[in-house]
Amino acid sequence: MNLTIRLFSLIFCVLTYSNYMNASKQPNVLFIFTDDQRPDAFGAVGNTDINTPNMDRIFRDGFVFKQAYIQGSMTNATCLPSRAMIMSGKSLFRAPLRLDSGILLPQALQKGGYHTFATGKWHNGALSFEKSFDEAEAVFLGGAARSHIGVPVNRMIAGLMVPYDSGDSFSTELFADAAIEFIESRQKSDEPFFCYVPFTAPHSPVTPPGKWANMYNPENITLPPNHSALRPDLVDERPGIGRSGGFGRSRRGGGDGDESPIDRAKKQLALYYGLVSHLDHHIGRVIQALDRTGQIDDTIILFATDHGMAMDSHGQNGKHNAFEHTSRVQMVFSGSKIPKGESDALVYLYDIYPTLCGLTGLPVPEGVEGKSLSGIINGKDERVREYLFTAYMDDQRAIRDDRWKLFYRPKSDRVAFYDLKNDPHELNDLAQSVKHSKRIGLLKQALSKARLEYGDTAEATTKLMQSRGGRSGGRSRGRSGGRSGGRSGGRSGGRSGGIADAAALVLAKRVAESFLNHTKSTLELSKQDFESNWISLFSDWKGGESSAGRRQLIAGFAKLIGGKEIDSPSTQAARQRGAANALGNPSSDYAVVARAFSYAVDSDDDREITVSEIKDAVKKWSASGDKNNNGQLNVVEITTLVEGFFKSLPASGPRRRNGR
Repeated sequence: MNLTIRLFSLIFCVLTYSNYMNASKQPNVLFIFTDDQRPDAFGAVGNTDINTPNMDRIFRDGFVFKQAYIQGSMTNATCLPSRAMIMSGKSLFRAPLRLDSGILLPQALQKGGYHTFATGKWHNGALSFEKSFDEAEAVFLGGAARSHIGVPVNRMIAGLMVPYDSGDSFSTELFADAAIEFIESRQKSDEPFFCYVPFTAPHSPVTPPGKWANMYNPENITLPPNHSALRPDLVDERPGIGRSGGFGRSRRGGGDGDESPIDRAKKQLALYYGLVSHLDHHIGRVIQALDRTGQIDDTIILFATDHGMAMDSHGQNGKHNAFEHTSRVQMVFSGSKIPKGESDALVYLYDIYPTLCGLTGLPVPEGVEGKSLSGIINGKDERVREYLFTAYMDDQRAIRDDRWKLFYRPKSDRVAFYDLKNDPHELNDLAQSVKHSKRIGLLKQALSKARLEYGDTAEATTKLMQSRGGRSGGRSRGRSGGRSGGRSGGRSGGRSGGIADAAALVLAKRVAESFLNHTKSTLELSKQDFESNWISLFSDWKGGESSAGRRQLIAGFAKLIGGKEIDSPSTQAARQRGAANALGNPSSDYAVVARAFSYAVDSDDDREITVSEIKDAVKKWSASGDKNNNGQLNVVEITTLVEGFFKSLPASGPRRRNGR
């Protein structure tokens, strides 16, 4: 009897502990992010012209923030600061565009025990990506591709991004497939995951595939009330107002010569809607994978758009203005323990960072400026800020409260004023109304205060506008092959080029010895032979191509070091984890050396190495490497040169998650 009781007690304890563990497991996070999607391009928001059932489901089952915004942009590539703000949790004037400082959102989740994965668009540099994710497949390291087919993508091998051929897959399908494969691989794991899926659609080119191209009849499309074809009076035709679609002249090209502006606009919008519906279909596939694998109840689904798109509303063409159709975004939290509901609170995209920390029970790192919205979602708070500030380039500033919006043009010192409650499409400028003069004055004061709070100065604006996507400042590149500034030297903590100094020396010596062996020399080479052998070796690596990508470099260094060529990697999680970062693993060695070599040689930073770049680089190396000035390069001197490769490689230390 006692034995039976003890057995049942043991079973009870095991079951109780199991239930406790399941209940206490942190939720998975699936972050679906779309590119250039207008805030009105959803059926869920009342657009009866478009079919988006899967995105509508997220809206229907989740908590919707009805007044979510991007804070703006100081570059034409608005996607860049949008993503920088989300990943850093910082405001527009403080977010590092290359994400080269602070603890990024995926890193905060890593430290909290999350396994991180990404596919799709990453606009903020390979280095920040590599330090943020454990796995990656089909990653587009760029802003905009010329086509949705054949997008240049990368996968993660040995902790580094390696390019591969994506074939003829449409980008949306390619990214969805990668996300689905990852979700399926996590079905039996007890470790929570963060799956980041930033699609490139419906970013241009607006070329929906197959049936999606003819899904919508242009005759049945309703244009937005503020479209320039309907309201040409809303277009500001004065020269010098705005840039790249921001308060500039409306671009009128395309279409048949006798086609009316309205007909042409309807055709454009019909194609755009087709691309959105194609995107919706594949978002549905990703969510179905969660459902099919039994993980949907344990997963927070975050859906957001990176910014809006003008498409000739107010005569604007791009995404560089502070009108509602461009600065407003959609942001919805759904899934695990997220109540259904909505809020009119004024929120920014970069509030996502602390909100996810709050929903997953993780601390918010120091320096994150965003406000956690978890209190609003859980019904404890109503708002997190009184005003919402927006800035675009040097020609647009805006401030709004729950109802009223002040739109300021600094260059011309002009003000527009809108009642968003009664005029959501910003059709009627009330700035000249005496009735609203006091309210306008109060919002002007709020705008001045906000500019001071967020660091909006003329100097900061100029610096960011000149950064061209964060590429300038602290890093200079010459055509001679080497890099100076932020890429070299100055490393603390005994690190050189992202690996320990001792390990770098061992690997550099190995490469130097292998190179001399390749040239059939045991002692030293003349400068001329050193140069010609490097050029010859590079030509062998790239085959008949005019340049070599990093994938070819890895294979080339595999040959040089004397190892076996790396097989085409599988996207399975086990294979990804098998390519460890530790030196001594051949795949890791080749990747580290190839990456260091590419940074040392790629003078124009296009991630492709040409013969001319090699010639420039090796000429410089042979001149600087000959320390004793005897016209020869020995193994010690070559080792020193290879060590220099690593010094051009930015540091990226090992991940530390809960002591693991």
